[in-house]
Amino acid sequence: MADQHANGTGRFSGQVALVVGAAHGIGRAIALRLGREGAHVVIADLDCPAAENACREIYDTGSDALPLACDVREASQVEAMVQKALDWQGRIDILMYIAGIAPSVPFLEVSTETWDNTIDTNLRGAFLVSKAVAPHMVARRRGKLVFMASTNCWDAEATLAHYNVSKSGVFLLAKTLARELGPYGINSNAVGPGFIKTRLTEPVLRDPEFLKKYGPERGLIPLGRLGTPEDVAGPALFLASEDASYVNGVLLFVDGGQLA
Repeated sequence: MADQHANGTGRFSGQVALVVGAAHGIGRAIALRLGREGAHVVIADLDCPAAENACREIYDTGSDALPLACDVREASQVEAMVQKALDWQGRIDILMYIAGIAPSVPFLEVSTETWDNTIDTNLRGAFLVSKAVAPHMVARRRGKLVFMASTNCWDAEATLAHYNVSKSGVFLLAKTLARELGPYGINSNAVGPGFIKTRLTEPVLRDPEFLKKYGPERGLIPLGRLGTPEDVAGPALFLASEDASYVNGVLLFVDGGQLA
């Protein structure tokens, strides 16, 4: 096993982080970074093999990790997941809600099934998980909630009405919890990634028409490149850290300047 937290600062040493949607992409990058910085990490996801692989990487950093299967659309599964996390380490200091889907469908072709599945995964799941975790944070009068929103909260994308609405709701949930839970010492914030290279964005990144608009040479992103999951992990961990102890109810865009 690697030396304890050899690759990180240890600023989350001893803390317990529940990362929901952590088997791939942004969630995985966040989970691995938390592990490198000393946290005990619960990796919750529907993809159990990938969650177990991520846990093994965290073990190699010297931290502990626990993979848990969970369909965030189902309240009973969410409650069981949170209870297992509490049974594992006795508390949850940090909740990162990353789970999300974004099927690209023109509005006139969006089925009620697509609409409901997107809202249920992105927004209902965020509600269910935070509702299950918050009472334990309130009892301890401390905690960090970080929700994955999107630049689509601000600048709506065509063919993504269902996603745009869900992510706007996630941000407003984060803001509302900042007001309601702040008096209990709980910070609630959101991160708004721009175009990040993940499994979620692979289909559009293969689309020549998309690249005509958003490719680095088009100038839409001032930094001249698409983002990576690691680009998002740092800002997310900042919001979960003591450095952000007076940051509450914000949406931190991580978009290379796209919305500047």
